[in-house]
Amino acid sequence: MASDSVRSRILAAGQRITPQRDLVAEVLEQADRPLSAQELLVAVEARDRRIGRATVFRTLQSLQEAGIVQQVPRPGGQGGYLLCATSGHHHHLVCQRCGRVEDLPEEEVAAFVGAVARDHGFAVDHASFELSGTCAACR
Repeated sequence: MASDSVRSRILAAGQRITPQRDLVAEVLEQADRPLSAQELLVAVEARDRRIGRATVFRTLQSLQEAGIVQQVPRPGGQGGYLLCATSGHHHHLVCQRCGRVEDLPEEEVAAFVGAVARDHGFAVDHASFELSGTCAACR
């Protein structure tokens, strides 16, 4: 079962907590790195063979639309999905060696976005940062 905080975020997003949604969230919550859609499917099927491919992908899409799950780049170019540790808008630091993803709060990016908007006379509607590099543990 997903943690109470994740379940609360699902409910706050206006979604019901179905067994499928709960299991997909739990697998992502326990993962130590972003999972590809195929890796997620394999992990879910290992726990409950009754949950099929289409259900996993629909559930992943609904959690993504609710802002609970995000897709991030992974080493090798294939995207991975992760359960965001924080609610609200934020950005990510992605290690290209181990695949670790760390949330970067909006407040840390807001000054930069404001300066770009001001300097270029540009009205920013949305900003999304995925900073790729090497984490402290891998360096």
